[in-house]
Amino acid sequence: MGVVTCALIAGPGHVRALAQPPSAADLTLVKENRLSARAVDYTFTTPALASPTTVRVLLPTGYDPSATTRYPVLYLLHGGAANYTSWTNQGGIADRLTEGLPLIVVMPDAGRSAWYTDWYNNGLGGTPMWETYHIDQLIPWIDAHLPTVGAREGRAIAGLSSGGFGTMSYASRHPDLFVAAAAFSGALDTNTPPVLAGKVIDAFALQDLGPPGALFGLRETEEVRWRGHNPWDLAGNLRGMALVVRTGNGNSGGRFGGGGPTDPGGSFLESSVHDESVSFHNRLVALGIDHVWDDYGPGTHNFAYWNDSLARTLPLLMDVFAERRPAPTPFSFTAIEQHYDIYGWSVDLDRPVVEFSSLDDVSSVGFRLSGSGSATVATAPVYDPGRTYDITIRTESGDVCRLQRADEHGRLSIGVPLGKVNPTQQYFTPTGESPATRVFTTGVSIDRRHGPPPWLSTPEMAATPCSARN
Repeated sequence: MGVVTCALIAGPGHVRALAQPPSAADLTLVKENRLSARAVDYTFTTPALASPTTVRVLLPTGYDPSATTRYPVLYLLHGGAANYTSWTNQGGIADRLTEGLPLIVVMPDAGRSAWYTDWYNNGLGGTPMWETYHIDQLIPWIDAHLPTVGAREGRAIAGLSSGGFGTMSYASRHPDLFVAAAAFSGALDTNTPPVLAGKVIDAFALQDLGPPGALFGLRETEEVRWRGHNPWDLAGNLRGMALVVRTGNGNSGGRFGGGGPTDPGGSFLESSVHDESVSFHNRLVALGIDHVWDDYGPGTHNFAYWNDSLARTLPLLMDVFAERRPAPTPFSFTAIEQHYDIYGWSVDLDRPVVEFSSLDDVSSVGFRLSGSGSATVATAPVYDPGRTYDITIRTESGDVCRLQRADEHGRLSIGVPLGKVNPTQQYFTPTGESPATRVFTTGVSIDRRHGPPPWLSTPEMAATPCSARN
């Protein structure tokens, strides 16, 4: 979310310059349209988007807003060349499939291209900022205005085709928000096939008047930005989540017809996302991450299959909601952003280029951080306010020991040295050669101390080589 100073193109999807990233408070409801006892359309304006946007919400059967019942929420995402109505009006039957379930279903719009991201706009940033709207604005609004569980344990996400990409991309970039994720015919690995996938995906942006490079930048020079949103590359972040992947292969002979030579468009799309889904499935297997894998064979790219996939997934989601599944602990998280917040922890990296970093094995007793440059890690509020803690920082050049008091909220702010910064962003290949990205790993352990040690007179942010202790 960078500051931009100019616009690229005019039209319905034009880029608008922003002085600062939009917040939840910047979302304004301008219209509410009740379609039935269960269906309501809400229209919003937000600085994240150049024009108003609508979300369709399905309320539970017999919904009583004055009651004390809190409902789980399913965010249900549409695919390309569609909109927020597709799961109920354009072939989808989500309203019928969720009838009788104690569940709120939220179906937002994501533009005609439906690649769920804040557009890079070839380095200019600005609108549309779909991820900012969906994650930072819409979810808080839904939780504030409807009787939701309002926590990870009561929130799931699912989608079809490019909405399947959005599902697993959002889930892997924000695993502290969702307890379950399900992709139907999803584009789950934008590395597959190499080169061609990027060209095809870039072409979808034309539906919203976006030129090549509008979504994540040109892949030839901005591959790290593509990978930083790609479910395959971020699959490790999904550990501890209930995951479902369902796909056909584009061949004819499926239960609901279609596919094969008489259905060239649907066959091509389904066979393409099948390859991506298989790649993603194999990645999850390699990482040892449990998931439902449903490669149902012959079938095409249409709602007959997606409705069936949703119908077979809903019982699993309701079971997961009933479990009140806790967040994983310890946890690990990988991202390309220089700043990120995850499960109450935050990381601020000081480095000049875009590359992956990883925060691993995080718990109250410590963590590991991998990347380059240096960082400040603010812990979750899990420590005793005002108590002194013994911190050991283990780097390639040696260990440093430090005493630090937790603040009034029970947080520690820890400076973490990593190593010499990389001069070129990761995967940058303008000459066809990818320079090596050096990755440094620093381990941090945190121990509770009952009093100051004999080797230190003031237990405040002071550090010493561990060998100096006595």
